Amino acid sequence: MKAKLNFKKAFTMAEAILVMTILGIIATIMITTLKPAEFKDKGLKVLAKKVLSEIDTATTQILVNNTKLGSMTTLVHANGTNFTWKGNASTVLSYYKKYLTTIRTTVPTTSFCVTGDAARSATAAYLKDGACIGIYASNVSSVPTRFPGESANVNATATQGLILFDTNGEEEPNIIGNDRFILPVGDGGIQYE
Repeated sequence: MKAKLNFKKAFTMAEAILVMTILGIIATIMITTLKPAEFKDKGLKVLAKKVLSEIDTATTQILVNNTKLGSMTTLVHANGTNFTWKGNASTVLSYYKKYLTTIRTTVPTTSFCVTGDAARSATAAYLKDGACIGIYASNVSSVPTRFPGESANVNATATQGLILFDTNGEEEPNIIGNDRFILPVGDGGIQYE
């Protein structure tokens, strides 16, 4: 006498969906717990490049529309009078606000966008995406700067001042070259070395 074995030929649709759902949940948990810093760093780099592009575009607009002879040494008020970048941080920031969407200008005095991790006093504002921008209107000799996507600092002389920006406001990691950047400004705008 032969025994008759009763095997199922396949999973039911409900069983297959249940197994795939469980595997998806496990994969999501594993990915987010194993490498959260790597995902955050990539997100910050993308945001840094976006903010830098917006600041660069705004600087170009200021050079074209608000200067004489395309030089940051001779900015022009609406009434036609000239002024310089140096010593006029709040006025320069108001020009940037024309071309950048700012949501508030109350920035803590301890913020990177105000101090630049040094004894500076910049005029700052928060942008719509949570980043902040600060305008430091005084020449700085040999400031170490790093643009988004670069791995090493470059020393540059800022003849007009600095643009300080932090891609995520006061949130961590607060590292220059990761989420915080110092852009030297010369007579022709941002100085890319």
